[in-house]
Amino acid sequence: MPGPSGLARPRRFGAERRNTRRLWGAAGKGLMPPPPRAFAAFGAGSVIAPPARVQAPDCIRIGSRVLFHEHAWLCVVPQPGAPRPLLEVGDGTSFNRFVKIVCAGRVVIGQDCLIGDHVFIADTHHRFDDPARPIAGQPLAEPKPVTIGSGSHIGFRAMILPGVTLGENAYVGAGAVVAEDVPARTVVVGDPARPIRRYDEAVGAWVDVDTPGPGR
Repeated sequence: MPGPSGLARPRRFGAERRNTRRLWGAAGKGLMPPPPRAFAAFGAGSVIAPPARVQAPDCIRIGSRVLFHEHAWLCVVPQPGAPRPLLEVGDGTSFNRFVKIVCAGRVVIGQDCLIGDHVFIADTHHRFDDPARPIAGQPLAEPKPVTIGSGSHIGFRAMILPGVTLGENAYVGAGAVVAEDVPARTVVVGDPARPIRRYDEAVGAWVDVDTPGPGR
């Protein structure tokens, strides 16, 4: 009999996947995650719980023991004439519900990260150069790579914008909009995100960051 080795969870989700397919029929086919063989890599014990939307799985590398909870959208978008994009997720990282990741270039998320509900991570955005043309019909901007350091936490409804690097064990507060790099072991909050605490190696403790406020 299989023990608590991690096999039970993939089998359980596999059964749920089959049941969901039967319930939804043809209308739900696009919301079933692809099988592991469709990905560039898909590690042991990893699960993408349906419903989920996964685009270009051959451009996605998933480590071991990765968990995407329901309603994830992995929006990987190869561009004509550009190198193939890469979305990479390290071992042991967990994503809560309604996470959306947009990748037209390179998005790398490290090991053992915790990503909250409704988090948005993107390495590009729609351009708006032509004022006479609907923005939805304009091309994507040149992607800027995004890197999430191992051990980081991204809180509920936070946004990580193109070109951002989070250092290891960075902490992004709920609702933060991160447009600039965050050093390792630093807490950021707000819109735009600003540092409020950091770990001081010299004293071996977390210390407050003196961030100038409005008018200072």
